[in-house]
Amino acid sequence: MSVDYLVTGALGQLGRAVMADVAARGQTACATDIPELCVEDLDSVRRWVDDKQPRTVLHCGAWTDVDGCEQQPDRADLINGVGTANVAKVCAEAGIGLVYISTDFVFDGNGERPYLETDQPDPISAYGRSKLLGEQGVLEQGRSDFYIMRTSWVFGPGGKNFPAAILARARSGQPLRVVTDQVGRPTMTHDLAAAMLDLCASDAEAGIYHASNEGVCSWHEFAVDVVGVAGLDIEVGTMHSSELDRPAPRPAYSVLDTTRLTAARGAPLPHYRDALRRYLEEETK
Repeated sequence: MSVDYLVTGALGQLGRAVMADVAARGQTACATDIPELCVEDLDSVRRWVDDKQPRTVLHCGAWTDVDGCEQQPDRADLINGVGTANVAKVCAEAGIGLVYISTDFVFDGNGERPYLETDQPDPISAYGRSKLLGEQGVLEQGRSDFYIMRTSWVFGPGGKNFPAAILARARSGQPLRVVTDQVGRPTMTHDLAAAMLDLCASDAEAGIYHASNEGVCSWHEFAVDVVGVAGLDIEVGTMHSSELDRPAPRPAYSVLDTTRLTAARGAPLPHYRDALRRYLEEETK
């Protein structure tokens, strides 16, 4: 058996979008997720790759519970760090390509301009540190067909995400208050999936790429956009992130500069408000 892609984390909102886009392009993919593929087990990864013989592995699988990672940092490092290094090692042994999805959380959030791929990472959370370990495991292989794609504020149909949470709370009649002191770039799964496959199909140089929808906002501004696009006349109150008292710190400013990806694929991702409209249309079908 041989396929174009092996997709890890295929049951997640990004993994499902990737599988759909692969099919739409007339290509083939094999989907895997926990518990079928235990990325922490090197032999398990080898068996999956040997059996499916993909041309490229799209490594979307991760432990993305930021607060959970903060409370269990060793588990986060094992899944996101060691697990990714295992995937990279097996891909290198088999001579196949790899795209690894990483995060804006590798940065400390103290910047005042969009982060470039060449900026020095300095994660402030266990989740960010574990994803950076994964990046290092990929880069250590030195492959010309290995890509790291950092993204931010991901949302998409069929998953737990910020717009879904905002709409659920708004429609339940509960008051809404959202933080104003965290700024970034929302990213829709369908657009991120397209960027991943476009990069695979290109002759772009290996390495790190930043991928997010166009447009910059705070979480509060994003929430206002969510209720507005949904046609809800609901006030969104403001708050400071310190009021949330969450285990893991979040970057205050994690805007990613996507110039390199735009050049590689010939076009930027759509604006996040356009993505938000498409997301709501799909969720209400």
